[in-house]
Amino acid sequence: MTVLIALLCQMVIMQRGYVHEVYVLPQSDGRTWFEWFDWYSIRLARRLVEDKTFFEITALLGLRGLILSVCVPILALVAWRRRTWAPIVGFVIVLLFETGLAGSMKVAMGRQFPWESWPRVGALESGELAFPSGHATNVVALLGYMAWYFTKAGSIMRKVAWGLVAAVSILVSVSSWLIRTHWPTDLVAGTAYGVIALVTVIALYNAAGLNPSATVQHSPTTRL
Repeated sequence: MTVLIALLCQMVIMQRGYVHEVYVLPQSDGRTWFEWFDWYSIRLARRLVEDKTFFEITALLGLRGLILSVCVPILALVAWRRRTWAPIVGFVIVLLFETGLAGSMKVAMGRQFPWESWPRVGALESGELAFPSGHATNVVALLGYMAWYFTKAGSIMRKVAWGLVAAVSILVSVSSWLIRTHWPTDLVAGTAYGVIALVTVIALYNAAGLNPSATVQHSPTTRL
């Protein structure tokens, strides 16, 4: 976790180090490798995909509203049956944390989206919200919470659930890249912030003795 946070800080520092003037060509001296990577990745996406319809649909899997419309009824039903607010409280905490974390960085960075600035590298201007990707953050944090809450540690279902979350995360990120709604570094950072939010909430539940993934039998006082 410490290494992940350090890498994110380095990414933010280097991203924020972009000059406010945007350049048309990537060959300018003084470019960071982030800029080169982003520019050539979007250039490749433009060549690979002409019809973006399919990927525009799959990118919607990262929409917060869509995820909430699926997860909240499930959690509400579980909470009602078990007579506890714990499932919903954990989900709300991870939702607020990931939204605040990604949202504050969006405002602080102010980076333009590829479709706004191409063929230039995304400039840093007040009011722009490209970095990090909220879709990428949503998938990892919210679907990750569902995968963790409804499976037990070490079980096959836990591995399958993590695999599904990873698959959806990759699908959303690749789709967002191909339809050029985000720079690749936006997506990497969004995924990392989602991991931070998810791990934080899991740690809080473990510390409170409310870990539903425990391999031992739950007692009546801690069962979720």
